[in-house]
Amino acid sequence: MRVAVIGAGKIGQAIAEGLIKAGYSVTATRRRTREIKHLERLGVAVTKDNKKASSEADLIIISVKPKDVRSILREIRGEVKGKVVISVAAAITIDHMKEVCPEALFVRVMPNITVIVQESLMAYCTDRELTPEVKDMVKKVLEALGRPVEVEEPQMDAVTALNGCAPAYLSVILEALTYAGLEVGLSKELALLSAAQAMVGTGKLILEKGKSPHEVRDMVTTPGGVTIEGLLELERAPIRYTIMRAVKKATLKSRRISETIERGTE
Repeated sequence: MRVAVIGAGKIGQAIAEGLIKAGYSVTATRRRTREIKHLERLGVAVTKDNKKASSEADLIIISVKPKDVRSILREIRGEVKGKVVISVAAAITIDHMKEVCPEALFVRVMPNITVIVQESLMAYCTDRELTPEVKDMVKKVLEALGRPVEVEEPQMDAVTALNGCAPAYLSVILEALTYAGLEVGLSKELALLSAAQAMVGTGKLILEKGKSPHEVRDMVTTPGGVTIEGLLELERAPIRYTIMRAVKKATLKSRRISETIERGTE
């Protein structure tokens, strides 16, 4: 299958790399092609011609800023008739894209930056016109980039705020743990490694062993031990409340962006 990645920024480049590793034929586009020349070493074709890349592709992936999606779709409208177009842009609804290209078949996907290492949750929703066979094909493509999970489109703003932003939230926690390690005498390298590996391992306990977060916590915590001392200190600050508020505020922001873009096209 030939895939065109329109807009090879950080996410777009990661998608191109993941797909080429999985055996797809990939073309990536960017206005300044010199910034993605390194992709050629992996076997990715590089061009600034969005129309040509789209016309030669069986599947098109749009990876641009939300405000640019509509103009990109207008540019390639003639080349995507009857083809599947996957958008990884936040806040842009399928109906909004169908207004520009009614004859294309759209899939809306929300990955996060861990797509770089093919570990992203690939939350997606689809055009009502997709057949089961085409949906299976889309799922197979997304499996090359992470873990696909189909959701209802009204959930996508919340998915954006949680899944899309989660690496940033976790990085704040990871940075705090690293500096805490420095304070108690560890080297920065050891503190960072310890905290990052703990995140990886905790995720695997949940995803591969079926443990819940509270089960993992209880497995670590013993009466009168070191962990309970640390947990009691954490309870002094509203950490859980703050994280929940952050996700809620980010969800509302995603909705506002969508509403603003749609109002601007009325």
